[in-house]
Amino acid sequence: MKINNKEVLQSYILTTAKYDYSVYEKRILYRLIEVFQQYTTGNRLNDKVKIQKDLFDVNIVTLPISMFLVNEVDKNHHRIKDALMRLENKIFEYEDDSTWQLIRLISEPKIEKYEQTATFRINPKILEAFLDFSKGFKKYELKIAMEFESVYSMRFYELLSNQKTPINYSIDTLKDLFKVSQKYKRINDFFRYVIEPAKKELDKCSPYTFHYEQIKTGRKITGIRFIPIHQPQFEDESLKKQKAMKQMSNRWFIPKNIEDYLKYNYEFTDKELNNNLSLFESLYNHLSEEELLDFLVDLKAQSVLYEIKNLKAYLIGSLKHRSEQIFEEKYMKK
Repeated sequence: MKINNKEVLQSYILTTAKYDYSVYEKRILYRLIEVFQQYTTGNRLNDKVKIQKDLFDVNIVTLPISMFLVNEVDKNHHRIKDALMRLENKIFEYEDDSTWQLIRLISEPKIEKYEQTATFRINPKILEAFLDFSKGFKKYELKIAMEFESVYSMRFYELLSNQKTPINYSIDTLKDLFKVSQKYKRINDFFRYVIEPAKKELDKCSPYTFHYEQIKTGRKITGIRFIPIHQPQFEDESLKKQKAMKQMSNRWFIPKNIEDYLKYNYEFTDKELNNNLSLFESLYNHLSEEELLDFLVDLKAQSVLYEIKNLKAYLIGSLKHRSEQIFEEKYMKK
């Protein structure tokens, strides 16, 4: 299947999660992220893509097998079967300052050979992780991510995409992030089989690559400093034009009367409005200007009633919650 390039938002929860997946497992996850984000904005999906719910609120997803392939042919579905079996046995591990959680990614994978589709169940918690941007997100080009041959290239592309400042990681943290602590115990092997191959592939075809410096404690290498390098020659020109057009005006997804209300009643700046365009896009696709304005007016009244101090954070949180409600009402209860 031809990959229609687009910018995909990936929750920082997924970007920093600890896992060791194959290229085909990652491609399946990339497609899931793409599909669910299309749903949230109301965009039309491929006719063979289906999302349903069972009685226990578990999502049943059907996708064409061709979505997981790039230039290769997999007539007997060996690669996809293997990836689905591995994903069913994988546990998604997420940890931050306050939470540690294990979640099984998919269950009951099935391939319809004549239909050329794959169906499986996905835990609602995984969907939450796909759509949870509260801790930030990374933006990357789907086509580039799908075409990498190394899973380590995929991971570094996610970590470095649109990154402008250096990032420091301890060796132990990186090994834990990629789940290779037992695989590459010798530091030289870690550089040889993980860092260098990823850098080589990113250098060759990615808009974002890196230079790295070793961090030493005494004579021991204990960390790596990654300096992001932007390679604009590998960016998609059509996506660059779309991005430039959006940046020219908030009014792509924020009508003038809504923009004025947000500026004068919530004291939003142009920059702050631009930072939340994806949220306004999602709402503007499903609410009329009058409905959206009424919602903002009601929130303003509630903020006064409940003596809300951080008005902007209260508004953004409320808009995200409303967007999730719309998503549930329109798509997940079909």
